[in-house]
Parts: sequence; structure tokens; C-alpha cells
Amino acid sequence: MTFQLQWLTRRIVAAVVVALFVVPPALATDFRSPDTRDAASAVHGVAASVDLRSPDTRDAAATVGAGQPAPLAVDLRSPDTRDVAEGRPPSGEMPPVQITVVRPGGFDWNDAGIGAGAGAGLVLLMVGTSLLVRLGRTEARPA
Repeated sequence: MTFQLQWLTRRIVAAVVVALFVVPPALATDFRSPDTRDAASAVHGVAASVDLRSPDTRDAAATVGAGQPAPLAVDLRSPDTRDVAEGRPPSGEMPPVQITVVRPGGFDWNDAGIGAGAGAGLVLLMVGTSLLVRLGRTEARPA
């Protein structure tokens, strides 16, 4: 065998060996979202057997189930949401905002000047570039 054929054969064998170790675990992985897996297990009657709670959460659940008093519930709503839910008006009423509508007065010469300057700069840039390219290609002409 030639060196190139040996090199190619070794690369192919290495790729096959890597594929044998990488592909089976990838095929065994469930790529569905957790919600989809839960819905599928509910439909097919398969209960999830893995408890994904942290050890502290499992201990707290066990103590509550053992008859010990549950910790006080914490209201995680914002103070304004709690006030409205309890029938109180929100604190710190904001004064109404004055909105002033300004109608355009016609042609804006400032914007036109900016646009004209940008256009002139772009034209100068293109002319300079074309001159550089043209002058860079000049060759000595035979006499």
C-alpha cells in the first residue's frame, strides 16, 4: 500500500471507532423538553421514578409529611400587586403626565445638510478609490 492509502485507511478506521462510542449514547438521549416527557408519561401511564428535588427539599417535604408545622408562606407578589389585591389603592400615586404633541413644520434643512454631506463624502471616497486603482495599474509604455 502507498503512504496516502495507509493514511486514508487509518483516518477512516479512527472515524468509525469514534462513531461507535459517540453515536449510541446520543441515540439513547431523550431530546424532548421536560414538559413533553411529562405529558408523554402521563398518556402512556409511565410514572417518573426519578426524584429531581434537592436533598433539602426532600427533607422539608418529609418533615411536613411527618406532622411538623409547615413554614409560613411567603407572598412573592410585589407590594403594589398585594395592595390592589387587598382593595387598597397603590401607594405613591403618580401625577398625570403632560403629553405635548409637536407637529412637523415642513422641510428639515438640518437633516438635508447631513444627508448632502454624507453623499458628498461617499462620492469623494469612490473617486479617490478609483483614482488609486487606476494609477496603481499604470505600466511603462514601450516607446
